[in-house]
Amino acid sequence: MITPRLHALLAVLCLLPPLLSAQVQEGRELVMLDPKQLVHEISINASVATTITFPDKITLLTGFGLVQDPSAARAMEQNRVALVHYDNVLADTLVVRLIKPGEPCHATVRTARHLHLLRFVAADNANLAVVVPPPLEKNTAVQTTPEKVVENRLNYNTEELFGVLSKARNRKALQPINPGLFTGWQERNDLDMSVTNDGLTATIYEIQRQPEKDATVFRCWISNGRKTPYEFEPSAVKIRVGERSYSAQVVDSADIVRPGEKAPMDIILQGGPGGGREGLSINQDFRIELPEPGRRNLLLPELAGDADASYDGK
Repeated sequence: MITPRLHALLAVLCLLPPLLSAQVQEGRELVMLDPKQLVHEISINASVATTITFPDKITLLTGFGLVQDPSAARAMEQNRVALVHYDNVLADTLVVRLIKPGEPCHATVRTARHLHLLRFVAADNANLAVVVPPPLEKNTAVQTTPEKVVENRLNYNTEELFGVLSKARNRKALQPINPGLFTGWQERNDLDMSVTNDGLTATIYEIQRQPEKDATVFRCWISNGRKTPYEFEPSAVKIRVGERSYSAQVVDSADIVRPGEKAPMDIILQGGPGGGREGLSINQDFRIELPEPGRRNLLLPELAGDADASYDGK
């Protein structure tokens, strides 16, 4: 589609004297640049003022060899790069002309919405008018298949996670002997991430992470400052980061902590909802969320009733 601005440029071309035609590329007097190109090449010379129109207002123009004052060329005569005189005649339009031949002059033009890369080349016949289109938006979407989605999902394998936990517990002894076992692992030691609630204190003292399996191991203590035992469901323990709580895949600890005692507890988090990777950083402020006291009844209500009746001798 020819815009009013292009109509005006064509009218100017029709009025050019015959002598000028020898200094302009025949058939390429008016050039619409290819939006698929990253760097646009524009031919210029000392006899033709080349007009370059951009899709938006120019906010930045920079490039070695660009000068606004033609007299500045004297100070740059020894440079091998071509010298180009430019003038920002309109908000979206540049006029350029070659002052001194040399190697191509590269320029970067930033407009309100895009970045354009130009390469000015000295030529006997120049482009008279150039229109720079908006660059093509690149599609960054990556095609996938249901099979690929399944393949990329984490394998939630309890036996495998206990293997990760065993390595974390014995890391200090195993790593000097076989460093390859811990390639890529991350570790934080001597931590004191504690939270106290109603006489119970849960403390994270060490964090290890195996990024390959998206598994994070928390080594912890539970201290019971109450006068009564704390009996709980280990599988209900959670890890909190900021405003979000994560359910654990593995919690290895006793289910009761007696008054005045401190019991070890190891927790493993792996992945996120839907089988995807969570990618938690170990450099965060983690906290343990202990469940309310009490164990859930693993028997069905009717079986529990029969068991109570048997216990009463009925």
